[in-house]
Amino acid sequence: MGLLQKACETYDTFQYLAGVEYQDKVTLAPLGYITTRADIEITLDQDGHFLSARAVEKTEPKIVIPVTEDSAGRTSAACAHPLCDQLAYLAPCVEKKHTLYVEQLADWAASPYTHPQLQPVLTYIQGETILDDLVRAGVITLDEKGYPKNEKALVRWVILGLDAADSGPCWTNRGLMESFSQYYASRKEGWTQNLCMISGDWDVLAKQHIKGIIPANGNAKLISANDSSGFTYRGRFDESWQAATVGYTASQKAHNALRWLADNQGVTMGGRTFLCWNPQGKPVPAPTNAMTRPDRRNQPSAKNPTEYQKQLRETLSGWQTDLPENAGVVIAAFDAATTGRLALTYYNELLASDFLQRLYDWDASCCWVNGIFGIQSPALYWLVTCAFGNYRENKWVVDDRILKQQVQRLVSCRVDRAIFPVDIERLLVQRASNLQLLPREERQRLLFLTCAAIRKYHFDTTKEEYGMSLDKNETDRSYLFGRLLAIAEAVEWSTYDDKDKESRQPNAIRLQSIFVQQPMHTWVVLEERLRPYYQKLPSRLRAYYKNQVDEIMDNFSLHDENLNRKLEDTYVLGYHNQRAYRKPKEEANEPTAEVTAEEQ
Repeated sequence: MGLLQKACETYDTFQYLAGVEYQDKVTLAPLGYITTRADIEITLDQDGHFLSARAVEKTEPKIVIPVTEDSAGRTSAACAHPLCDQLAYLAPCVEKKHTLYVEQLADWAASPYTHPQLQPVLTYIQGETILDDLVRAGVITLDEKGYPKNEKALVRWVILGLDAADSGPCWTNRGLMESFSQYYASRKEGWTQNLCMISGDWDVLAKQHIKGIIPANGNAKLISANDSSGFTYRGRFDESWQAATVGYTASQKAHNALRWLADNQGVTMGGRTFLCWNPQGKPVPAPTNAMTRPDRRNQPSAKNPTEYQKQLRETLSGWQTDLPENAGVVIAAFDAATTGRLALTYYNELLASDFLQRLYDWDASCCWVNGIFGIQSPALYWLVTCAFGNYRENKWVVDDRILKQQVQRLVSCRVDRAIFPVDIERLLVQRASNLQLLPREERQRLLFLTCAAIRKYHFDTTKEEYGMSLDKNETDRSYLFGRLLAIAEAVEWSTYDDKDKESRQPNAIRLQSIFVQQPMHTWVVLEERLRPYYQKLPSRLRAYYKNQVDEIMDNFSLHDENLNRKLEDTYVLGYHNQRAYRKPKEEANEPTAEVTAEEQ
């Protein structure tokens, strides 16, 4: 029940925004209301005469409409909304639906809790001219039976000619909202109350719960029980409500708060929606991206680890100022295997201090140089996409089922301090060992992601922290072979003209996958193929390259019988660092030895 309790707590915090249109945010629905998208807007005068109609643009914001407990969770069974509803209920096409709508609206309009906007709508609907009016206005078309082709189009109302406080749209009228709340509460008077497991108060129990709280999952419900035939409640209960005694008020608060959060700050990947929030309304960083702050997005990129660590500490300090240590942070993920059932696939609650520290620790170890963007921590989306996806038709494509599962897996690693998944690291290394399959502009992204994953995995497993710049004293065999591969690429690349750079692949790239499997044998082949390219270079540049190769070879143990064994993942670090290497000042009199990743 932790999720629903935190959602109720969030609703209580923001209750003052219920029914209020706020900036470009989706409106928080009041109790007894849901958030939805209208398709048609009809304007009436105070006597219920038709004035105009128009189709509502998809870009217009969603609205809140009053609903009953049954209509909020309706599926195939007929059940009318009190005011704004589909054409199937407003027009006399389906008699049962139309009758239910008219009777319910008439009951509300005749109650002590009526509102001036109700009677014009009731009068107009009873006139049964809605279809003709909409056809003349060019808003709908009818089929051969005279029924609207889109019976599910939802209509909202605008009433003109009333007092200033009552004229205008029905979905923003605070008096109308209060009117419905009082009317619906009066209908529940005398109903049996029970203990609500969410609030701990006695309340009328919810018989139905709101559907569609996560937009990406359609009408799926978070709480539902309808196996009244067959395995009736699995033999554990006599009635469905006994499985979870949730009060009507708590159900409305929790579901409306979750819908509001999902609409305004949910991150959806592969059909799974990730939420991260503070119930008291404090801003929190998203666990799916690097820990940044809106007020520091334009800061210069970090060019070295010292700058990066300083910026990261400043970011952490800023979040700690906004979020008190004892504040809570809720992380949740939702998905639906079917159109009717919504699952909570991940849930965690943390103190803000612990949550921020965990994000900081991840970003401090899972990071690398990303070309002109400086040192960054990669977004989880790109780690998964480049590890499991395929690059075709100038874009990365990954199966939605894999994307959502693996992103959640990385979210769990980041939030729960688990070890970086070795399979993801190895898949990225495998991809980075076949660079010829990618255009040049995508190679830098892949190398950045792979190096960050390697650095993170080794830090988690051995606490070894690899440097993000070239280490000429490194004697790791794989790292050294990675450097050799980068130099072989640079030698050949330096001789290409602009046309060649567009159409040719250096031998180092074409033989890369074989080089990883048999590095020493492949290096002999590469050296042989590099001879004509060495001859094309200026003498000083040729000498510089050969000196670099000799220095690297001196670090090998040539008597090592395993020199030709398959390379470890660290070769990618040596390759990337050698490609990005720029000469220090003491080498300024030497020719440029490498073609940097940015230049390629």
